[in-house]
Amino acid sequence: MTAPLQGLNTESLKKFKTNAKKKGFAQNIVSASELGLDLSSLSKAAVQVVSTLQKHKFKAYLVGGCIRDLLLGKKPKDFDVSTDATPEQVHRIFSNSRIIGRRFKIVHVVFSGQNIIEVTTFRSNSTAKKCKVNPTRVSAESGMLLRDNVYGKSIVEDAQRRDFTINALYLDPVKKEIYDYNGGLYDMQKGIIDIIGDPDTRYSEDPVRMIRALRFSAKLGFKLSKRTSDPIKRLSALLLEVSNARMFEEVNKLFITGHGYNSFKILRKYNIFELLFPDAGDFLDNKSYIDFVEYALSSSDKRYAENKRNMPHFLYSVILWSVFQNNVFRLRRYSESMVSPMEDNDIVRLALDSVFDNQDKVTDIPMAVSDSIKSLWRMQLVLQQIELLKDYDEVSNRTIFRAAFDFISLRTKFEPYLATCVNFWQPYYVKSAAIAAKRKALKDQKYQQKFSNKKKSKKTKGPKNPASEGFEDETNLSAKRKEQLAKAKAWRASMNLGN
Repeated sequence: MTAPLQGLNTESLKKFKTNAKKKGFAQNIVSASELGLDLSSLSKAAVQVVSTLQKHKFKAYLVGGCIRDLLLGKKPKDFDVSTDATPEQVHRIFSNSRIIGRRFKIVHVVFSGQNIIEVTTFRSNSTAKKCKVNPTRVSAESGMLLRDNVYGKSIVEDAQRRDFTINALYLDPVKKEIYDYNGGLYDMQKGIIDIIGDPDTRYSEDPVRMIRALRFSAKLGFKLSKRTSDPIKRLSALLLEVSNARMFEEVNKLFITGHGYNSFKILRKYNIFELLFPDAGDFLDNKSYIDFVEYALSSSDKRYAENKRNMPHFLYSVILWSVFQNNVFRLRRYSESMVSPMEDNDIVRLALDSVFDNQDKVTDIPMAVSDSIKSLWRMQLVLQQIELLKDYDEVSNRTIFRAAFDFISLRTKFEPYLATCVNFWQPYYVKSAAIAAKRKALKDQKYQQKFSNKKKSKKTKGPKNPASEGFEDETNLSAKRKEQLAKAKAWRASMNLGN
């Protein structure tokens, strides 16, 4: 239990949750001061969005992950706002915003530095049956929601549409109060992930909720409640109905945001891993494969903890490497039986195509990512053929070289015979890394110089003349153009546009 939650009475929270389940909802309001929460860590932009909406007579709250982080004693990173204002109303209030999404319409309010605050409108618990024309909630035959833009006016309705109780906690940063309608505070205190509503219905509406449940368990170290975990194996096939583009994003969240090792373990426990990576599922009985993937994911988790980025191409390179190797092996054996054996380049190409043709059915890997994976795998074969190479510098100057070296170094932990290759390429790696560091330093220097010049330019410029702002420099203008500008200025002056 974390410090902010220690001051709450567990028995009272338990009774509240029991009562909320019986009635469908209840209300528990706890002040931030009672919890000892430090609200200074909240995003100023997020607080500004909430307060601005409230000033326009709308209800608005922070919700979700940022509240979880606060209660866990962590610094919040992602800030989401929930409001009774429609996306169109939010967009009219904030000029620095855009409406995105079709399945679920949301608004992104963009601040400097690409700081994005996501604003969602309260969801309603009403069904599409109540909508006579053009229903805004559309479901597939399986029950999966294809579109859900039925808006509500009540925070209670919105809380019932959230996925898990720990994600249905709301904070009013103006009043400095936390609102709980489903027993989320109790589950936060006990470290439990509990789905809101009927599990079968909620998973059928959005099968990705199963993955989210497992991801939160891996990320937070929380246990799944029995009612949350029991249907997962039975309903897991519904994940195959989710768009492969969305699944690509969900897989990234599972593996490259600091809890990849735990995600790998829990996905195997619930037989989800083989759904996400069908061909790799064949290797789950292979201890060497498990050890390799676990070691790689542990390394990437450490990188994330050090504020270093993990890239999708490295994740897929690790998980699908054995699939590629196996494809190459099978094709080479097949080629040997042919009258005219295939060229090795053709074997590699066919092996690559087979990997991605099958994987893309589940996760739509962007071309840039798949190209990087292919280059990295091809480079593995190159790095192992030292005797056949003529120009080592040319190889080490390739963009993918350092990533490929990192990968073969990783493999060496489980394939000791590769140590000779790693030792050979190590000096080239050091040299390549030094060159890359110099390039980055030069790029940063140019950026700083450009930024500094902009600031100096702003200082040296005199105050703008509002009456002439937006007009061209009149030097060297044609007589006709000068006449046009004079008329325009006269008109602006007569309309008091210069004031």
